[in-house]
Amino acid sequence: MNRRNFLSTALGVPALAAMAGSLSTLLAACGDDEAATEPSYADGPNDVVLSIRYEGGFVPMGFAFVNTPTLLVSGDGRVFEPGMQTLEFPGPLLSPVMVRPISAAGIRKVIRLAGDAGLLAAPPDYSLPGGMMVADAPTTVVTITVGGQTYRHAAEALGLGIGDGTSTPARDNLAAFVEVMTDITAVAGTGEVGEPIPFDPDRYRLQAMEANPADWGEPAPTVVDWPAGTGVVLAEAATCATATAEGVGQVLTAADQLTFFREGDVVYQVFAAGMLPGDAEC
Repeated sequence: MNRRNFLSTALGVPALAAMAGSLSTLLAACGDDEAATEPSYADGPNDVVLSIRYEGGFVPMGFAFVNTPTLLVSGDGRVFEPGMQTLEFPGPLLSPVMVRPISAAGIRKVIRLAGDAGLLAAPPDYSLPGGMMVADAPTTVVTITVGGQTYRHAAEALGLGIGDGTSTPARDNLAAFVEVMTDITAVAGTGEVGEPIPFDPDRYRLQAMEANPADWGEPAPTVVDWPAGTGVVLAEAATCATATAEGVGQVLTAADQLTFFREGDVVYQVFAAGMLPGDAEC
């Protein structure tokens, strides 16, 4: 299957919202091409084969720092996805992440689908037609690393214009791939992906910003002392800090979004996330 056929199959309906009916056809067609030469991929625990994430847009303070991929496939055979979140506020400080195993055969199917979509190549122009700009729209970023090469496809306001004739083939194609990848089990094949469990990270990344609890309304923040021995000095973590789960895991998992931390005479709001494959040390 080539890129043109991928797009026509995946978008053989008026809009991406109706793509579910064509998903099985698309995946079956991809499975017919077993003889195609496939690029290799690095299979270490910190190697990332595929990442899909959203960057930028109008987001609250600290969101960009803790933003995690909507899908990440690591070379050692794991799939990471966001866990279920409620609308309760304040919720947990740490956003839930789920992880499940994926077989080598399943990863190869993911790579094959990316190749069928034409994404194992230099990115085309993903600009909105006519120089259109969308204020505060996030950018969808699809990153694939195979054969010693990394391909990064980034499109602002992806999905805008599909179905009304104001999109472009390149944007439609990337949107189709992202939509299909929302069902990793269908892509990899039944039996190639295991059941999800909560991710228990070995390390965390943190960002601390000075805050005045008096500036907040109700519910008011709860201020607790930042414990000694964490390996992190909040005064030095304005940009980024990393620490072991042994050092900060307990204090972070016990905190919620309105737990502020006092270090010396200064109060900080902390943003934190478990480190995923590919995340760099600060």
